[in-house]
Amino acid sequence: MLQRSSHQSCPLHKRVSSSVEAFAPLPSVAMKVMSVVADPETTAKELETVLQGDISLVTAVLKLANSAFYGLRRQVISLRHALLLLGRSEVQGLVLSRVMFQAFKVPKGLQKDVMAGVWRHSLECALAAEYVAEQCGEEGSVYFLGGMLHDIGKLLILQQFSTEIEDLEHYSRLAKKEGVEVETALLGCGHNELGSQLLHRWMFPTLLVEMVQSHHDYDEIRVYERPVQVLIIADLLSRWAVLKNLEGDSEEQRDSLSVLLQRCGAESKIIPDKTILAEMESGFRQRLQERKELLEMLML
Repeated sequence: MLQRSSHQSCPLHKRVSSSVEAFAPLPSVAMKVMSVVADPETTAKELETVLQGDISLVTAVLKLANSAFYGLRRQVISLRHALLLLGRSEVQGLVLSRVMFQAFKVPKGLQKDVMAGVWRHSLECALAAEYVAEQCGEEGSVYFLGGMLHDIGKLLILQQFSTEIEDLEHYSRLAKKEGVEVETALLGCGHNELGSQLLHRWMFPTLLVEMVQSHHDYDEIRVYERPVQVLIIADLLSRWAVLKNLEGDSEEQRDSLSVLLQRCGAESKIIPDKTILAEMESGFRQRLQERKELLEMLML
């Protein structure tokens, strides 16, 4: 379990702040690519120009374009052709996964397994956010990016504070649930706050910083703008849909998530009733199946 301090104040709080400040900045090429990809006004030609500075990204883009999902008879060998074929979300996902791999030195053993579990949920949440946004009449790429980034604070905790976690299996289970309260007791802040601080340091757009910081504010969902609402719903939807496939001990958590999802859905007016919820779940599951190959390519 997480070790708690006997001090009244959190002695790790200063170390937490220092760890964010000391965390390596993104490479300049990665920063440029991320800013270009995140800009909805970016053209395919502009994206091609900046991607050419990173051969690993070019290789990944071509590999995805030639995957079975697109079912092309002729091999795609041109970066421009690949970018025209792929959607913005796919390119964002490839870029961000490579950036995360560079930024977080993924360890071996159980710590790696736990980080992989957190990242898989982030990818599933990204697909859910993209899908929910589209159902709301929004362009889904920025929401996809928000979903990928929403739990980045958990990756930071696992990398920087593993010695304070005496039972990684416990944190693995915790990471799939709420965990913010326990993280706050240990570190002085939750993964949502840590993640938003890191994105601010990396100079990500303010909208994404706010989405990451607020994605657990269930009780305040009605006061937020649509991007935060969509991410809250997507996080709950992705966790609930996955839990519905599990048996045994997850039943109580599954029921609790269902109630919370319906309440947040109603208050945000995104999911006004159970019929819409069923349609959302079905659509999300279909999206997961369609993008299965993309998910595997983006795993850390």
